[in-house]
Amino acid sequence: MRRIDAALKLLVVLLAASSAVAHAEGKKPGAVRKVAIVLYDGVELLDFAGPGEVFASAGGFRVFTVASTHAPVLSQGFVRITPDYSVEDSPAPDILVVPGGASGTFAGDKAGMAWLRKVAPRAEVAMSVCTGAFLLGRAGLLDGKAATTHWSGLDALRSSFPRTQVKSDVRYVDAGQVLTTAGVSAGIDGALHLVQRLLGDEVAWQTARYMQYDAWEPGTSGSLSPQAKEALRALVFRDPERATKLLSEQVGANPTDPVALARLGRAQLLRGSPKEGIATLQSAVALGDRTPLTLSALGSAQHSTGDYAGASRTFQQLVEQRGGGNDAYNLACARARAGDSAGALTALEQAVQLGFEDRVAAQNDDDLASIKGDPRFARAFGQRQAQAAR
Repeated sequence: MRRIDAALKLLVVLLAASSAVAHAEGKKPGAVRKVAIVLYDGVELLDFAGPGEVFASAGGFRVFTVASTHAPVLSQGFVRITPDYSVEDSPAPDILVVPGGASGTFAGDKAGMAWLRKVAPRAEVAMSVCTGAFLLGRAGLLDGKAATTHWSGLDALRSSFPRTQVKSDVRYVDAGQVLTTAGVSAGIDGALHLVQRLLGDEVAWQTARYMQYDAWEPGTSGSLSPQAKEALRALVFRDPERATKLLSEQVGANPTDPVALARLGRAQLLRGSPKEGIATLQSAVALGDRTPLTLSALGSAQHSTGDYAGASRTFQQLVEQRGGGNDAYNLACARARAGDSAGALTALEQAVQLGFEDRVAAQNDDDLASIKGDPRFARAFGQRQAQAAR
C-alpha cells in the first residue's frame, strides 16, 4: 500500500474531507481540486511555499506551479524554480494562489495578466498572499470586497483600489470567491482556513498538526461545539485514551452521529483496537459518512488486518468519491492481495493515469508481488512517461 509513515498512517490520513464539507457546485464529493500557484521573478518564497505545503499536506488537491513561460524563476535571490506550466498550457485551476513579492514584475507581464484575468473569476477560490492582492485588484476581483495585504502595503492598497474595504490587523479576509491574506506567513493561515472551509475542521487541524503549526486551530462553531473540539483535540494530538473516552460520550449521547462515530473509530484504531475501530467506522459509513477521511481509515485498517476483499470495496468507494492516484493505487494493492490480478492491473493503470508516478515504490511493494511479472505492469508506467514526454 501507499504509506505515509507507520506512526502517522491511521491518524494523518489527510487526503480529504470530514462531514462538514462545502463543495463547488457540480463537484462530486471529495473531488480532487486543482491548485495553481503563480510564480514570477522575485516572488516571495514563503508566500507560495507556505500555502503549497498546506494544500499538498492536506490532500484532496493537485498542486502545480504556473508562470508566464516555462523558464525558471528566481525567488529570494537564491531559489530557482522551474514552473510546471506556462500560462499557455496550464490547466484551469479550481483554486488560484497569487503570492506576493516583486509583484510588479507579473503586473507588467501582458500574457501573465491576461491569463490571470481569464482564470481568476472562474476559479472556485482566488487567493492572494501579501502583495499578491494588488494583482487580484488589477484583475478586477477586489471591487466591492473586503481585503488585506502585508502591513506595509495597506495604504497603497487603499489608494490603488478605492472600492475595496481594506482591513488591517487581520491574518486573512474571506470574501467568498476571493480570499486575501496578510504578509508571508499569513498565507499558511489563509490556506488552512480554506482547507477548513472546503474539507472540514478535522482535515485542517490534522494538516496544521502535521506541519507543527500548532498556533492554528479551528474555532468552535455550530458544527464544532466546545465538547466536540476537545475530543477532536485529543485525536489530533494523539491521545487515544482521552479521545476514545470523549468520543464515546458523544456517541452515547447521539448514536446516529456519523461524524462522532467516524472519529471514534479512528481513535480506537489509534489505541490499537483494529476490530473495534473497523466496526465503528463501518457504522459511520452505514449512516452515510462516505468522506475520503473515513474511507481512507477504514480501507487501511481492513487491509492491515487481512480483509482484502473489504479493503477492495472500501477503496473502490474512495476512488469513486475522490479519484486520486494514491486511492487507485491502494485499490490495486488490495485487489492483488485478494487474488484479483486483472482488477489489480486495471486499478494500477488507473492510478498512473490519475497521477501516481512512483514506479520504484510499486516495484518494491510486496502487495503487488502477484502482478509485477505481467506486461501490463510495466506498460502502465511506460505510457505515463510517454505522455509526459509529449
